[in-house]
Amino acid sequence: MSLSRVTLAIIEAAAIEALREKVVNALADRSLAKVARIVGLHENTVRGIASGKNKKPAIETLETLADHLFSWVK
Repeated sequence: MSLSRVTLAIIEAAAIEALREKVVNALADRSLAKVARIVGLHENTVRGIASGKNKKPAIETLETLADHLFSWVK
């Protein structure tokens, strides 16, 4: 049995939202300016995600932040 496109879209949206929440939580105790500088994003982009103002950031932006925040090798 295969999943419908709608079902797959719902699953994808839920996964993206879960990643966004993890990134927001990880940013809570970090210097947003420093994170932005290290990953090459504009500070306002990182601040918007961290504050919850930007509720639908691009998946590429979340992946960039997650790569930095959750990497074991730094």
